[in-house]
Amino acid sequence: MSDLDILTLWRTLGRADDFLQTIPDARRGPSPLQGLGMFSSRPRAAGELVCVLDGQVVDSRKYPEIMHALEWNALSERLLLVRPLRTSYGYVNHARSPNLVIEPDGRTMRVVRAIAADEELTLDYLAPPVPPAYLDSEEGRRLRSLAAGPPA
Repeated sequence: MSDLDILTLWRTLGRADDFLQTIPDARRGPSPLQGLGMFSSRPRAAGELVCVLDGQVVDSRKYPEIMHALEWNALSERLLLVRPLRTSYGYVNHARSPNLVIEPDGRTMRVVRAIAADEELTLDYLAPPVPPAYLDSEEGRRLRSLAAGPPA
């Protein structure tokens, strides 16, 4: 894999500030958690389907650089569901007490507790079976240190 990452690719396509809207009724905006985040445009009930994630299944052991270059979510400790373009999912930030969950199928995202209009959409990045190499990365260590701190 080259040094080309998802943001560079998106900029190359002339869409550095754009993304594929994959979460209906959500908007991107400044996040108090980290950089930019996704915010619900309306209230959402617990259990509500948010979206079904798509992408290509890739073995993280065969292509470990993907974890640092492209947007993905884990299907298992080994398999990643990878997207080559920036989507709404890529703006959902980590929280220890998230309002969203990805079901065990690794594709279905649901509301885990009621969400108010304009509330930031969040996931616990460490809840799925993420690859050990990700947990050992700088980002993984940062998330684990947040998990060890006081509740958010």
